[in-house]
Order: sequence, then C-alpha cells, then structure tokens
Amino acid sequence: TLPAFMGEVDIVKTIQLLPGVSSVSEGGQGFYVRGGGPDQNLVMLDEGVVYNAAHLFGFFSVFNADAVKSVNLIKGGMPANYGGRMSSVLEVNMNEGNMKKFKVKGGIGVISSRLTIEGPLKKDRGSFIISGRRTYIDLLMKAFIPDTSPFNGSGYYFYDVNVKLNYKLGDKDRIFLSGYYGKDMFTYKSKDDNFNVQMPWGNGIAALRWNHLFTNKLFMNVTGTFSDYMFAFKSAQDQFNFELRSGVRDVGGKVDFSWFPNARHRIK
Repeated sequence: TLPAFMGEVDIVKTIQLLPGVSSVSEGGQGFYVRGGGPDQNLVMLDEGVVYNAAHLFGFFSVFNADAVKSVNLIKGGMPANYGGRMSSVLEVNMNEGNMKKFKVKGGIGVISSRLTIEGPLKKDRGSFIISGRRTYIDLLMKAFIPDTSPFNGSGYYFYDVNVKLNYKLGDKDRIFLSGYYGKDMFTYKSKDDNFNVQMPWGNGIAALRWNHLFTNKLFMNVTGTFSDYMFAFKSAQDQFNFELRSGVRDVGGKVDFSWFPNARHRIK
C-alpha cells in the first residue's frame, strides 16, 4: 500500500519507516538500527545470508516484492539461533507458489520490469514460483548520451531471479528448495583510447529444507544453505589487463527442534 519509487515497492525502504530504524543516506539502501552500523544487521532470505542487499549502488534492494511472502525485523534481543550480528535481524521469506492453479503477474516500471509465474507441481501436493526482473537503464543511457560525450559507451543494468519449489511428501513431511541469483553490471568503454572497465557484483543463494512432524507437539526442521557474494573490477587498455576479485562464500547446515508442551510454552 506504500507509494512505489520508480515503479518498485521496496521492502528495505519500508522498514526504514519503523521506529528505531533510519537510512544510511537519502535514497541509500543500508539501514541503521538503534545506533548500530549497516554491517551489524543480519539479512537473510529463506535462511540464506545476503551479504549485499542492494542494487543500483543502494537505490533498490535485492528483494523482489512479487516473490516475498513475509518480512520479520528483530531490532533487539535476537534469539540465539541468529548468531553473527549485533544490531538487528531482517528475515525475508519467499512465496511458496499456488497449489491450486497457474497465475502470471508482472509490472512495468520507469527503469525496470518484472514477471512472476506460479502454479502447482501437483495439485494440493506441491507448487512452484519463478520471479524475475531486469532494468533497462543501459538502453535508456544510450538514447540520452550523445556519441561525442566522453561517457558514451557507459552502461549499467541489474537483474535478479527468484525460484522456490515445495512438495508434500506425506502428512508429516515436506521439502522446500529456494534459490536466488542477482547481478549488477557497470561498464565503461572508450573507443578512442581502447579503454574498457567492467564492475560486476552479485549474490547467489540456495537453501534446501526438510520439515518433519513427529507429533502435534514436536517439530523438526533440517536446513542446508549456500551463499555466495562476488565483486570484481576488470580493466583493459591495449595489451594491458588488470582484474581484482573479492567475495564471501558460505556453506552451512543446521537441525532444530520445536517442542510445544502446552499452549503457553515453546522450547526450541
């Protein structure tokens, strides 16, 4: 229900309206929570860690609103299972798709467009959702930058894809497979100097979960996650080539149990 910025409804912009949360800068994507730094916030997508939650140098988040089911922000007193950050936890869960029928929706914005397809793998047993978006800033820049400009040859675009599958193996077992891949690409080319610069960066996240219900009071969740963030700087002129790469790669697994002895207590 909030106004869209350039055709995009942004989750991170939304949480910046909450008490105790402020933006890094006007239009920026990072956020401060009660005095903590942006790097002290744990951002998760379906239990996979997101190391850079921004597109377009901070103006858009990596979360496509069409693919998001729920968002949970913990601003203090984080549970022990969210280790690794001091300030806050932003937990984002993806849509699980429609088990009844196929649906297609999309949107066209000022600088980007998006498309989402969801439907049943098997009616009332499993479902899928595929959601993607891409900017066309690179096409707009070509139209507005004259051939004589020193910035002619520059370009920027980003895209991201969300995929989620879930299937009921039985009354007590269910599996989920989530995936995300997003990439930003900035390029600059000068034909006169034979000079070329490329700056790609992006996130890749995958999560596999198995839920099992032992009894109505005992529940188990087994999760395996993979998270990969990459940044690169590439430069070339004539016969000279230079490349710098950095990144973070995580592989993790966990098993947790939830026990509800009665309506007033929960043990995890």
